[in-house]
Amino acid sequence: MTEEMRERALTAALADAAAIRSTIERKATHNQNVIGVHLTVVAAVAGFILAEKADLRLLLLLPLVSAALGLNVVSQYRDIRIAGDYIEQVLRPAIAQYTGNGTLFGWEAFYWKRKQDGHLAQAAAMGLIFPGVSALALAITLPAVRTLDDRLAWVVGAGMLVLLLASWTNRLSEMARARRVRLLQRRMPPAPSAGEVEAEPATG
Repeated sequence: MTEEMRERALTAALADAAAIRSTIERKATHNQNVIGVHLTVVAAVAGFILAEKADLRLLLLLPLVSAALGLNVVSQYRDIRIAGDYIEQVLRPAIAQYTGNGTLFGWEAFYWKRKQDGHLAQAAAMGLIFPGVSALALAITLPAVRTLDDRLAWVVGAGMLVLLLASWTNRLSEMARARRVRLLQRRMPPAPSAGEVEAEPATG
């Protein structure tokens, strides 16, 4: 590869990394907004029932809202992780090859190493917020379920809760597997850089 081709490839890789990190930031902001909306809806419904002494069956709206927003958050978290893995596993080695510097673009590895179980704890907390609200709403409304429509609404809410729990459980499993892989990689001896390989004397 000529020097000009190397520079063009490096420029393209840097532009790709910048676009991906912008996407990560946008998705993280989106998740924070969704979580805020969810908590606002929960507070509004609960406040209305307590202040106006409204029918408890209004709480059956919450499993639907929690499932819709919770599944969206899970999807965004998965996209963020995929984007981070692409930077770490694809772009970082390419940029190291083009520049001869293996320390560049090490933020993802640096962050995950020091974050340790923080992401798992965060995902577990978000999982409790979304499925937890649904489970609580279903438990509170169960004694108030009387008509066929009530039972149908409760069963639909329970089904959405099961779907939400399955999605969050799968997400936590993915994160746990990714963490085990990172721990194994951390224990492996680092591969020699391009400069070290070139500097190694030939054996004869």
